[in-house]
Amino acid sequence: MAMRMEDIDIRGKFFNGIIERSKNVEKTIAFSDGNDIRLSYALKYFSQINRSRYILIGNEKTISENIKKAGIKDNTNISIIDPQNSRRRGEIKEIIAGSFKNRNKKIENDLLEFNSLNNSYWASILIKLKEADCAVGGSISSTAEVLRAVLNILGVLPGKKYLCGAAFFEVPDCTFGLDGAFCLTDPAIIPEPSEDQLYDMAVSGFDTARSVFSGEPVVAMLSYSTMGSADGEEIEKIRKVVERVKIQRPEIKIDGEIQFDAAIVPEVAKIKVPGSTSAGHANVLVFPNLNAANIGYKIIQRLAKAEVCGTIIQGSARPFNDLSRGCFAKDIITLIAMTLLQTEGIDNA
Repeated sequence: MAMRMEDIDIRGKFFNGIIERSKNVEKTIAFSDGNDIRLSYALKYFSQINRSRYILIGNEKTISENIKKAGIKDNTNISIIDPQNSRRRGEIKEIIAGSFKNRNKKIENDLLEFNSLNNSYWASILIKLKEADCAVGGSISSTAEVLRAVLNILGVLPGKKYLCGAAFFEVPDCTFGLDGAFCLTDPAIIPEPSEDQLYDMAVSGFDTARSVFSGEPVVAMLSYSTMGSADGEEIEKIRKVVERVKIQRPEIKIDGEIQFDAAIVPEVAKIKVPGSTSAGHANVLVFPNLNAANIGYKIIQRLAKAEVCGTIIQGSARPFNDLSRGCFAKDIITLIAMTLLQTEGIDNA
């Protein structure tokens, strides 16, 4: 399989800037989908600019062959873990069983055996044991599989209750947001967020954007209403979340409820939200539910021809992010860089 130009042609100032900033962030990163040939091609590029340690989890023979096919000459920073043949299976089982017990959950022997061979569980355990700083998966495995491992092994960050998703996108020739760059939450995980979940989405979106953006995150709680132009149960929920954020995290610039145009277009904000310092300048877009977020994500990607990167799993105790199964090598490269920057944010918090 030859590398195609579109697999490594990373377009856009924002995403190239992320890769540039990550060059000196040297960590140990685990890959739960180590069998993926696209990962080997991505590492051929990334390992030449970043001297992190890369742990590939999967079938040893397949991974070794992929490394050769990708043309990786220097693999001194790459190691392989094959769960099927590892002497650590007993240790891994004990850790999984202990983690379930600590969460007051019972695990049957069959499921324990299955999880002890699961690459996503192995990646999470490596992070838990501090043998890895972060992880990336999802290019072969499902989002649900990654989330189960994160929840059952890593848990959530202090102060957070839920996991939620975020994606970053960069719209070409766009002056809105951060020169066309935006963070969008939640396009992947929570279908109908409660007030608490919506609060976590807003706060986590800000925290994630702060670790990735070079500029200041500005949050907008999107709605069909702008500051009282309509009323309803869902609108009231958004208003309560905004008030909670302002009280509990006063450093966050946030507006809502607010329509999309008033959130990102300064001229519209002056008319609809006069006096606001953040309306018209939003770059972190919090959608009211998964339907709206996923539809908006796809519209921006396809019609605006935006470059996208995700999913960031927000709220995890340590970064473990989830690729799309239709990703290219360039998407893997960008998410590796973004994940490394997240570790800096946590380490410096």
